[in-house]
Formats: sequence, C-alpha cells, structure tokens
Amino acid sequence: MWTTIFAVFLVSAMIIGPIMMIQPSQRQRRLARLRTLAAKQGLRVHLGQNPAGGEPRQLALYSMAVDSAQVDRAPQPWCVGRQSLEHEINLIADWDWIGEPRASKAVTARLIEWLPSLPAPIRAVEVTPHSVVLYWTEACWQREARWEDSASACLAFMESQLYWLYEQSVSTPQTAD
Repeated sequence: MWTTIFAVFLVSAMIIGPIMMIQPSQRQRRLARLRTLAAKQGLRVHLGQNPAGGEPRQLALYSMAVDSAQVDRAPQPWCVGRQSLEHEINLIADWDWIGEPRASKAVTARLIEWLPSLPAPIRAVEVTPHSVVLYWTEACWQREARWEDSASACLAFMESQLYWLYEQSVSTPQTAD
C-alpha cells in the first residue's frame, strides 16, 4: 500500500515538476509588465544587439515612430553608444559615434549637452529615417515604494527623451556639416 502511494506521488511529481519549471520567473513577469506599460504609452519595444558591442550584448529597444507625413523632414540616420572607457577621442565622456553617417553639427552640439544627462542603463541612442530609439538594459533607475511607480517613472522619462530626440532630429536642417 505504501509503495503504491509513494509511486503515485513520485509519478505526480515527475509530471508536475517540469510544468512548474516552464512558468516565467518574477523578473520575466516584471519585464513583460514593463513592456506592456510601454506599449500602452505608444512606445514600440523589441530586443536587439548592443550597437556599441560590449556588455550587455542584448538590449531592449524602446522606440517611437517618425511621422511618415513629414517625409521631407525625415531625420538623417546616426547612432551613438556608450563605450567601455571614457576617452578624449569620444564624442563626449563615454559616448561615441557608432559607424557612419553622423548627425549634423547643430544636432551634435545639442547631443553633447544632452547625452551626459542620460542614466547609465541607457546604452545607445539611434535615429533612423523611420524612428528614434533608446537602447535600454531595462534596469529602472527610479526608486519608488511600488515597482509599478518606478516603472512608470522610468517609462515617462524614456518617452520624454524620445520626444526630445524626435524634435531635435526633425527640426534641424539635416545637411551633414
């Protein structure tokens, strides 16, 4: 009798155990909630490679579409990213250009003022003719009593920075100086 009960318990554990391992971790559930909040705010989120190389290799790309009705003012593409070391040949501090092309001198001047104000979890900034993108580790730098409040504060900051970046990119003549 005890052998039968033990065998049923063992078989049940072997069936339920792997099913329990499939469930997402608390961190995965939080990331899913964060990405859902971002989508509700109108941000697009997808995963991609760190354009600057280095760690972390995979980042979340939080982006905002450039208004297609303004095709005549579509921004010139460029990308800057955090480098592993600060160096005087970088654009500013640990930020440097990634590849070609680069932003105009007018946009570059504003970037030099703006980039040092970005929190460390933002690892790269990219402008394409169709979107403005912040590459983020999804580590929230805001510390509130509730996680949802911290996430909302981080997302509000991200959204404001994407709007600022969008305005800078489309309001400046795009000739490469």
